[in-house]
Amino acid sequence: MRKVCGKNDVFREHILSEIAIGVYREGERLPGERELGERYQVSRNTIRRGLAELEAAGIVCRRPPVGTFVSESALRRIAAPVPASPVLRVAFVMETDQLGNPELQQIFLSLRGRLSEEVELTVFLSDTCDRLFDGGARMDVALLFGDYSDDEIRATGRLVDHLVICGRESSEFNFISCDNYAGGRLMAEALLRAGHRHIAALGPRGRADYCDFSRRLTGIRDVCREHGVAFLEYRMKLEESMNLTASTYFTLDHFLRLDPELTAVAALYDRGALAVIDCCRRRNLRVPEDISVIGFDDQCYVEFIRPPLTTVRSVGEEVGARLAGYIDAVLEGRREPFRETIKPLLIERGTVRRLN
Repeated sequence: MRKVCGKNDVFREHILSEIAIGVYREGERLPGERELGERYQVSRNTIRRGLAELEAAGIVCRRPPVGTFVSESALRRIAAPVPASPVLRVAFVMETDQLGNPELQQIFLSLRGRLSEEVELTVFLSDTCDRLFDGGARMDVALLFGDYSDDEIRATGRLVDHLVICGRESSEFNFISCDNYAGGRLMAEALLRAGHRHIAALGPRGRADYCDFSRRLTGIRDVCREHGVAFLEYRMKLEESMNLTASTYFTLDHFLRLDPELTAVAALYDRGALAVIDCCRRRNLRVPEDISVIGFDDQCYVEFIRPPLTTVRSVGEEVGARLAGYIDAVLEGRREPFRETIKPLLIERGTVRRLN
């Protein structure tokens, strides 16, 4: 196994030793950061860095806000020798236009950091998935991130032992998905709690009714209809989303003409939310005093804009962790159904004004 800690890092050496001898058992919650710092006489920053590296190695798993737990495979990961060749080959397959998708990047990094060295991870970029493994590129597990047809997925399933489609639910295949519909409802419900009764939503069209953007929009729309709220929506074409500032400025003007009482805009992704904020400034509208804005994704920089963006946190890190758990199960010879839908989390910051 890859060496997890340096010679002089007392904290991590102690934790690894105590897990190995059973002081902390697999699945057991570790003490909090303050207690660990007092016990090992190190700073909380050292504790956090150590836990982060142990998490990346799959020794522990953090479950905010509950705490940090010893992983179910910790002993195997600590004791496992470095294999001469990979035991399991995993394909991470995504469409070419998804290369810059921040959520996929988050999923990939979370997954990669938790995989055993017995696993060889390979990325495939392709707009079709049914012929990827015909030419000798033998894979044991395929993780599919894309709008692939059911026929393509079935064809891929015949070439690998284990297949998971990622990003949408399925009654036929193993899957893992963020509940984007629930995320859309979270957005609308947050605005309603703050007293907003004139709401608009904008974002890309997407290519199918089950795509992330469509599901988010449906969740927003359903909440507004259930509560009799004035609601407007606009779905951008691809060419419009390429020139986001101009198309957002046009859309905001369109919304305000149709509903002069508009007080809130729900953007289906953070990039769109930041474009709305920029366009409000260009029109001398204050955020959130004149227009409240809420986004979706919780990208790394949105906490640091002024005001900080209220948004829905996507579940990329959790998806990566659960995929790693599934791959661990495959390594151990277990063949279990894997069908998981994960609910996102509302992050309330400064771009939504309370009207009530």
